[in-house]
Amino acid sequence: MGAGQSAITAPPESMKRWMLVKVDPDITKAELRLEDAPVPKPKAGQVLIRVIATPVNPSDYGIWIRSRPVTEPEPIGNEGSGVVVESGGGVYANSIVGKNVGFTCNVADSKCYAEYVVVDAIKGCFPLPDTVPVADAASHFVNPYTAYGMLDTVRARHVVKKDEPIAFIHTAAASQLGQMLLKLCLKENVTVVNLVRRESQAETLRALGATHVVVTSKEDWQTELKDMIKSLNIQIAFDAIAGEMSGNLLSMLPSRGTVFVYGRLSNQACSNIQPLDLIYRKKKFEGFMLTNWIMAGGSVSMYMRMRQATAVVHEGLTPPSGWARSQFVDCSLSDMHSKFLELNEKGFTGSKLRILIQPEQSDGTVKGNV
Repeated sequence: MGAGQSAITAPPESMKRWMLVKVDPDITKAELRLEDAPVPKPKAGQVLIRVIATPVNPSDYGIWIRSRPVTEPEPIGNEGSGVVVESGGGVYANSIVGKNVGFTCNVADSKCYAEYVVVDAIKGCFPLPDTVPVADAASHFVNPYTAYGMLDTVRARHVVKKDEPIAFIHTAAASQLGQMLLKLCLKENVTVVNLVRRESQAETLRALGATHVVVTSKEDWQTELKDMIKSLNIQIAFDAIAGEMSGNLLSMLPSRGTVFVYGRLSNQACSNIQPLDLIYRKKKFEGFMLTNWIMAGGSVSMYMRMRQATAVVHEGLTPPSGWARSQFVDCSLSDMHSKFLELNEKGFTGSKLRILIQPEQSDGTVKGNV
């Protein structure tokens, strides 16, 4: 049996899943609980997926420190990969039973830090090609599609003369997303100026092929970046840090330049934004969110955009060195929270935690009862 499909048997009646019980600004004090729960039943248009692997993304653990309290324990986990084991009915849902898929959680109260999850088949399932092992697609969606969406946005918004090269800025560039974005840009012949905090991070990116890296802990980093902006005709920056970084980037960009903010690693509000930049120099300060990029322009545009993105992402997930492949630190479902706290203390730069719930065989198929 190929890597794109796995043998299936009937799911059990119960499963293990993680629940968020209490949020706390100090992530080490947030309370999570592993519990037994009934295996959910798919409705029409939905499928039941046996979860093989799921990542712990910043967007996942970000809710553990949110300000809104938990009123009732909440299931957690937003994306993963697995095998479709049951359909609730519908042509498409029925057609992917037995298929290996990447998925995003889109059904209320069904999340994927669990052994099974229910997903809307059309909106949330991405059948995997035979070249991609199931567990390797655990992070198939958030980071790879964000990288593709950023590059697509740059191409759409950057004003260039015919055959002029495109370049843009990305902060926190040593992250998993940053490394993916760099590798995609190298593949697509687009220049990205990578901003990092430490020289060791710069060396990591240079080893991947980066030619433009700015270390922001150096005193003259802004002068260095201004020179690159001028020489490369940079008009766009993506900022994951916020705080003063957002305003600093906007002030350095030329007239009509745009800063897209997509994160808040500084845990500070965006600041140092000069009104004259917005008023007279016609600069723009916007947010970037993956779902907004996907849904822009209506149904037809969304379908075409996702079709193109999926083809590029699946190619990028192909072993051994595709641009969209993640660097994981693995754990079991039961060990997720303790392993997360251990890695959180050390730092996640360049890697992420992956929960392996059901191991694969060497040919990419799934062992045991799926």
